[in-house]
Amino acid sequence: MIGRTQNHNLSKQDWVPLTEYPKFVSEIVCIAEDKRFFSHHGIDPFAIINSLYSFLFSKHNRGGGSTITMQLVRMYHPNIRSYPIVIRKSFEVLEAMRFELWLNKEQILEAYLNSVSVHSNSVGFPSASLTLFQKNVRFLSIEETVYLSILIRKNIANEDEIKFRYNQLRTKIPYSLPILDSPSELVQTNLQRKIQNYDDTLNGENQHFLNWIRSLHLDPKEELVSTISSELNSEIHSIVNSELNVLKRWNVNNASAIILEKESNQTTDLSLVAMIGSKNFFEDGNGMVNGTIAFRDAGSTLKPLLYALAIDQNIYSINSILVDEKYSYSLGTGENYLPRNADLRYWGNLTLAEALANSRNIPAVTTIQLVGVPNFYRFLKLAGFENLKQSPNFYGPGLALGTGGASLLQLSRAYGTFMLGGILPKIKIGSINGKSFFYGESQRLVSEETAEEIKFILNDSKLRQKAFGKRSYLNYPFPVSVKTGTSKDYRNSWTISFNDRYVVGAWVGNFSGEKTMDVSGSFGAGRIVQNIFRLLIKDKDKKSYTPKLTEVRSICKISGKLANSNCPSLVLNVRKKMTNLHSCEEFHDHKVSSVVGVGFVYPGQNQVFLYHPGFERDEQNIPIRIREYQTLKDPKLVWNQTLEVKLSKSGEGNVAIQRGKHSLELFDGSEKKAKVQFEVK
Repeated sequence: MIGRTQNHNLSKQDWVPLTEYPKFVSEIVCIAEDKRFFSHHGIDPFAIINSLYSFLFSKHNRGGGSTITMQLVRMYHPNIRSYPIVIRKSFEVLEAMRFELWLNKEQILEAYLNSVSVHSNSVGFPSASLTLFQKNVRFLSIEETVYLSILIRKNIANEDEIKFRYNQLRTKIPYSLPILDSPSELVQTNLQRKIQNYDDTLNGENQHFLNWIRSLHLDPKEELVSTISSELNSEIHSIVNSELNVLKRWNVNNASAIILEKESNQTTDLSLVAMIGSKNFFEDGNGMVNGTIAFRDAGSTLKPLLYALAIDQNIYSINSILVDEKYSYSLGTGENYLPRNADLRYWGNLTLAEALANSRNIPAVTTIQLVGVPNFYRFLKLAGFENLKQSPNFYGPGLALGTGGASLLQLSRAYGTFMLGGILPKIKIGSINGKSFFYGESQRLVSEETAEEIKFILNDSKLRQKAFGKRSYLNYPFPVSVKTGTSKDYRNSWTISFNDRYVVGAWVGNFSGEKTMDVSGSFGAGRIVQNIFRLLIKDKDKKSYTPKLTEVRSICKISGKLANSNCPSLVLNVRKKMTNLHSCEEFHDHKVSSVVGVGFVYPGQNQVFLYHPGFERDEQNIPIRIREYQTLKDPKLVWNQTLEVKLSKSGEGNVAIQRGKHSLELFDGSEKKAKVQFEVK
């Protein structure tokens, strides 16, 4: 058992039938609390007289003479404690007699043993047994039963009270117990340690999962047999804290990790086997924040989903040539979006596979423009990203770069799609009465061919070598597909990895939102995921994936076609039924135009510039840059349909700033190749 949640009163309570208690439990409790329980009808006059005598003449007074039935009345009617004593006692007597008429003695005793307050917020013997002794009530010993019976009178008793009550009870029960000279001879010292540590140090790594389960509004009376492994959770918790000790010099103070596992015969679901929400659940401040379900800027982690959608919509294939150049994207409102790559460089033409593997931002923004922000928004909602509450226009093309936010659980589940051949998995978190309990629903998200292509791209360490180097925490001695993400100012570091059996996700950063010291996804979260996967894959695993729907082909890096002997090439796993994959016939003695084609890098369409009268007019020229300018045979640029603008050989130049609306038209001979409109205010 990894733990138990609390009920609406913030107490812990379980219910076990009386027949499953050891026989001596009810005997000892009756001797301790109501020795004539089986002979009276709710009230015991002899107990009341004895209680009065003890109160007046005994040093150790026993308080009221309530029977077990009367105590049960108080448990089920707690508000009567505020009544005047005469009214309260009269109510208890009448209600106890009514209980005795409605219920038999065994039912009353069962209700009492499962409802009596024993220790702190533990209600009932089953809960107290688990909390204090870490065992089911079925396995209580006689000594432990005596101890719990002592705590009924006073939940937190001192040593003298325990010693007195224990020695008093041992002479009355029909079982042989030694005389207690010191409470430590019972289990007091050991128990105090367990009481203090049970809910925190020993099982703190499980508390985030328990709180999350409670938030799902399960019936508190039902027992959930969880898929979480307490042993594995403990090991992952150790890995997280060990890596945080290394990362703290870079101002990293917290991390979260999650593991989903595919059972051998399952094709539509994954099991949640580990969830670490923070480095220490009981840490003051933000310790109770569950980082696996918290929403943060997702960085580049959404790019595989974006490209998968573009491929399925036949906008691209993995060998399509994309452009990585500085470009201004119009937002359609007079504003423009100018994204940048993490390294502030531009690589020119590259295949989609290279753009994804190396996490280039410009090609991703170009892709979402072609796919359509609303389409990608709906796709993410379908994939379980319910945190996207605003309209698609609110997020804009930045949605491709994670500005909409995501949680580690969402991302890990979405990446499970590539493991399961395009099926978005439902997450099994346990079973109730033998029936599996799931988070989310399974459905097809992308095609099986696309899922396999993305899986191979993210597994190729050579393909991402230009951005991440030959040696990094993203390289494994066994097949693992991996994608990282780093949000603005290095506030969030993500790594999501998967193979044919596991999805492992990690987040690194600060719950306060404070910036880290340039900790990227490949370094921060990558360290944690690397160590987790090495723990999971203890035996030597196979060296590569087994392709099912794809085949290895040599692709020209310039044209995206099948490479010839003259082509700079790369090896990709492309779908077997790709009908438009032709041989490259180029000799590559000049730069080949990309599928994006000739166009304006800037100014952007409908871009608005502001003229500042406090500066010289010549210092405020409108810059011009043309993409693929070198491919034009007879280029000509016309400003406002009248004036020709001279450009450099690289396609760069400028025009004087003037208030008003303007246009630029690009021709190749008499053929118009591109047009852009902008405004100066």
